[in-house]
Parts: sequence; structure tokens; C-alpha cells
Amino acid sequence: MQQIHIDMKRIIAIILVTLVLASCSNFNKVLEVRFSVDDNRQVNVQGLPGNPPIPPQGLTTSIPPIAVETKSEEYIREHNTSSELVTIVTLGEIKLEMKEPSSQTFDIVDSLWLFVSAPGLPEMQAAHYFGVPKNQRVLTMETSKENLKEYFLKDSMYFRLQGHFYNAPDSATIFTISSRFDVTANPLAKE
Repeated sequence: MQQIHIDMKRIIAIILVTLVLASCSNFNKVLEVRFSVDDNRQVNVQGLPGNPPIPPQGLTTSIPPIAVETKSEEYIREHNTSSELVTIVTLGEIKLEMKEPSSQTFDIVDSLWLFVSAPGLPEMQAAHYFGVPKNQRVLTMETSKENLKEYFLKDSMYFRLQGHFYNAPDSATIFTISSRFDVTANPLAKE
């Protein structure tokens, strides 16, 4: 009988510890501040840098880096939090849309990679698109879900778009790059 009493105490203790831990986790999630930051910018591309010849098997190269002012402090203040409490920033979505010339599509490439960099930080792959379908003027890239917090907290970051090209973009190419960063901050965050 005493053995059952001791086992019941252990079971109750385990249940209580589990409930406390679960409630802490839920409480922690309740305190989280989540918001998204959208950025849309127009990019003018005047062909490929250096106008390299493109062999029949294609050429992997990049267009010049695109500067992105983050305005992170402004967005963080708008959501009544601080940069010290930001825990995670992921690239939720990135979309490319061909604007000019009207005849240009993404047929010029079969694969695209988007790299993110910032002053003092290494370049990181943040998105890609493999097997670009024919006749597309809009592409939504697959994001890596990497934590880009350190990049987002800088005053500016850079996007570098690399592609495996079969043709150079027209010298009058204009496309928009639309991105959404998903930010999570938590007042219980520990540095």
C-alpha cells in the first residue's frame, strides 16, 4: 500500500511539473510580438555585368547587388518592442515580377538564387527557384527560413540575385522585387 502511495506522489509530481512547463511555454508564446515588414523595389538591369558571352550550356552569374534599407528600428518601435527582444526574423516571401520590356519573361534563366548580406556579416542564401517554367513574368521563390535577425537589425542589407542564364536580360529590363520579413520579438528573450 505504501508503494502505491509513493508511486502516486511521483505521478502527481510529474504531472505538475509537466503542467508548469507547458504553461510557461504557452505564456512565453502569449508574450511574443509578431509582425511582418514588406518591401517593394524596382530594379533596373542593363544586361549582365561585363556583357559576357553565354555558352550553349548556360552561364551562372549575378546581377549587381540591390541595396535594401531595413528601417528595422522604425518598425520595431511601431510594434512597441526593441531590437534586443527580437529573436527571429525570417524571409517569409520573396517575389520577382518582370515589368519591362513587355516581351521579356523569366525564360532567360532556369534557376535563381537570392543571397542576403550586410556590413560585417557573411553572405547567406535566403531563397531559390529551380526549374523556372516557360513564359513566366512572376516568380515566387522558395525561402530558406534561415534566421536573418542580424541582417534585419542592420541599417541596410543587400540582395544579390544569381541565375543560371541562357540569355542575357534585355538592356532595358525592369523588374520588381517584393519581400516580406516575418519578425518575432519576445520580452522574455535572453541574449
